[in-house]
Amino acid sequence: MSVAPIAPISAAATALRVQVIGAVETGLMAAVDAVQGQQAAAPAAEPTPPAPPLPNPLRQAVDAARADAAGRQASAAPLFADITEAQHAPDLAAPIKAAIGQLLMLRTSLGGPITAAIIKQAIAQSGLFLEARLLARAPPGEAAPPDVKAALLTLQRALAATPAAGALVATHPPATPPPVREAALSAQPPARATLSAADGAPVIVQHLQREVDQALARQVLHQLASLPDGATPAWMFELPLATPRGTGLAQFEIDRDAPEAEAGHPTEAWRVRFSIDIEPLGPVHVHLRLEGDQAAVTLWAERADGLERLRGQGGELAKALPAEVVFHPGAPRRPLPSSGQFVDQTS
Repeated sequence: MSVAPIAPISAAATALRVQVIGAVETGLMAAVDAVQGQQAAAPAAEPTPPAPPLPNPLRQAVDAARADAAGRQASAAPLFADITEAQHAPDLAAPIKAAIGQLLMLRTSLGGPITAAIIKQAIAQSGLFLEARLLARAPPGEAAPPDVKAALLTLQRALAATPAAGALVATHPPATPPPVREAALSAQPPARATLSAADGAPVIVQHLQREVDQALARQVLHQLASLPDGATPAWMFELPLATPRGTGLAQFEIDRDAPEAEAGHPTEAWRVRFSIDIEPLGPVHVHLRLEGDQAAVTLWAERADGLERLRGQGGELAKALPAEVVFHPGAPRRPLPSSGQFVDQTS
């Protein structure tokens, strides 16, 4: 069994670099101009002591984009719950309803068997690779593939073109930790809708504008967490899951270890982590490691009944993968994130 990279690392990295720089272009170019001006004005005849290293403009741009998005991000589960109700509002504008329908179509259904092809398609349209696709420039006349981030941006534009019920009311959504590589993953169960079709278009638009902005900020954080950092490549993303009780979010992290020589042949090791919270299992966390033709899976279930259900399926899981499957109660322990990664949104 072999695993191919989800997308070319160089294309994704280039796309994200363009996106991040574009988000803070004015400040970035001002910093570059200031550095060039200092270098041009420096006297050439007099020797000068070594100057301290200049700040990395790209790193500053990434940090600025991350800080901005972390202060606004929230789980998309409430958004999916609310648009499911809002799509039936009789006075909601047609472009908004169309954008809602497009976003709901991008959920992965858990009503049938989950195949490798379904997972591959869900990852491809997760929103992580939107800018990479735009840079690839599809041939003229060819429709762009569906994408969660693109659908969110379309919905955001449709909402912005419709009158809302006044200034947005500041609220504090349920805290969902921002995505950080190697940190604990957040399984997000379906949320309860806070809107109804009878609320009226201005109220619905006002409410959805805030939730779409929060969901887009979280998308950006996943893309920033997937930027190459000089170590092993990694991809972080979330997949919306359509369940009988609503739309939940499964958070994923995929990374690759450096090849290790084994009997003269280098072998790659892939690691996949994901967390889900769906009924009747409750919160479940999965770690999968694939090295060559060998696979190992470790599952944690936070609810006792969920753990028993999984153990009852252990034989089928081991046969389907095929892999050694180990079960644990609770949740995996992850190292605490470094200082400054999270933003306090309670004040």
